Formats: sequence, structure tokens, C-alpha cells
Amino acid sequence: MLQHKKMFALYNLVQGVAVLMLIVFTSYGCSGKGKVKPSDDSLITQDVIRVTNVIKTAYEEKDWDTLKDNISSEFAKNIMEWLFFDKAELSFTPRMVKITEPKVMVNLNWQGRWIIKDKTIKNRGVGILVFQRKSMKLIEIEGDNPFQTPLSEK
Repeated sequence: MLQHKKMFALYNLVQGVAVLMLIVFTSYGCSGKGKVKPSDDSLITQDVIRVTNVIKTAYEEKDWDTLKDNISSEFAKNIMEWLFFDKAELSFTPRMVKITEPKVMVNLNWQGRWIIKDKTIKNRGVGILVFQRKSMKLIEIEGDNPFQTPLSEK
């Protein structure tokens, strides 16, 4: 019986040491020293998605200054021609970001709803927003343009 108690005490001691070692190794392995820095591509992707949302919000609010700051001057004129709506709501679902040396392209699905003179118009599409990589300004849109009000008359 005494031998059983000694074996049980030894078993508890070994089990306690194993749990303590597990805690120490887990704590050491999860310490902040080995944090992974985001890659350049990850940072560029985060930035282009942020700029995409800034442009979307500026378009919905007809904020000319913000649009001019985030869109190339030639392309901004095209978008500003379509700001004749009373209200616009856009939703973007980015699907892929492609990064090359001169450009960053955001492939996205979009849906929009525009109110013009008490008439609601809905549209949706798939487009690629093309940004200049260095300035992160929108320079063109390939495919369906979410910033073009779906009306043939202004």
C-alpha cells in the first residue's frame, strides 16, 4: 500500500512537471519576439482596398475634393460627369488583387442603387479598378464601371 502511494505521488509529480513544461513552452512559443511582419504585397493590398473604399464613399457623398485626391486628374473628370444622382449606394466585394510593378488591380463584384428624381435604379457588375502603384490613384476601370450612373440621359 505504501508503495502504491509513492507511485501515485511520483505519477502526480511527473504529470505536474509535464503540464508546467507545456505551459512554459507554449508561453515561450507565443511570445511577441517572433511576430511576423506583413509582406509588402499584403501592405499594398490593404492600402488599395482602403483607397477603394475611400473613393466609393466619396462618390456616394459627391465629395469632389476626395475624388480628385484619389483619382488621376484625367479619369476624375469622367467620373465627376456621372455625379448627377440625388443619392447613390454602392457595395463592393473584392475578389482578387493583382500587383505588378506599375499597377495594382482590384477585381471586384459590385452592386449599386441610385436615386434620381424619385426614381430608383439598380445595377450590378464585375470590374477591375486599376491603380497606379506609386501614387495609389485610380487611373482606369476595366469591365463594368460602378461609378457610371446607369442612365442614358442626364
